Amino acid sequence: MKKFFCIIIFSIFLSACNSISEYEQVHNNVLEFEKYNYEMEFTVISNKNRNNYKVKVISVDKNCCQVEFLEPDNIRRIITKYNYNGVVQENTKIGDNIILDEAERFEYNVLLLSNFKQIYMKQDEVQITKLTNGDYKIELGIPNGKYYFSKQKIIFDAKDKRPAEIIVYDKDGRKTIEGKITYEGKSNS
Repeated sequence: MKKFFCIIIFSIFLSACNSISEYEQVHNNVLEFEKYNYEMEFTVISNKNRNNYKVKVISVDKNCCQVEFLEPDNIRRIITKYNYNGVVQENTKIGDNIILDEAERFEYNVLLLSNFKQIYMKQDEVQITKLTNGDYKIELGIPNGKYYFSKQKIIFDAKDKRPAEIIVYDKDGRKTIEGKITYEGKSNS
C-alpha cells in the first residue's frame, strides 16, 4: 500500500511538471485568436446613451474574417469582410456592397480578437493578471485609437482561459465599450 501511495504521489508530481501554467494557457489562446469564431453582445457607452449590439465574427483564415451584425434589427445582416486586399461592407437585405477606402476605415477594430493579438505580439512586455475571481486579464493601449479608444482590456475565463469579456476605455479611463463573448451558442462567462 505504501508503494502504491508513493507511485501515485510521484505520478502527480510528474504530471504537474509537464503541464503548462495557467498564464501560458492564456498566452497560447491569444496566439490562436485569428482562428476564433464567436458572437459578441456589446454596449457602446456615450455620455448621452447606451446602444446595444450583437455581432458574429467568423474567421476565414489568418488574414481574413467577417463581422455580421445580428442585432439591432435595423442593421441586421450587414456584413463587413476584412482581408489583406481591403474592407468590403455588404448589406445582404438589399444585395449591395461598398468597398471602404483607407480614409473611411479605422485600422484597429476593437471587436476583432485577431487585432488584439497583433498589438499583443508587438509589445516588449505584457502583464497577464489573475483576478480575485480566478479569471485573467490583459490590458493594452490601442494604437491610433484617438480619444474614445485608448485602452482595451480582455478578461479570460478562469476555466478554459478563453476571452469572455472585452472592455474599451477612453483617454480619461471611462468605459466606452463593454462586451460579452460566446462560443458555439454557449456563454463563456
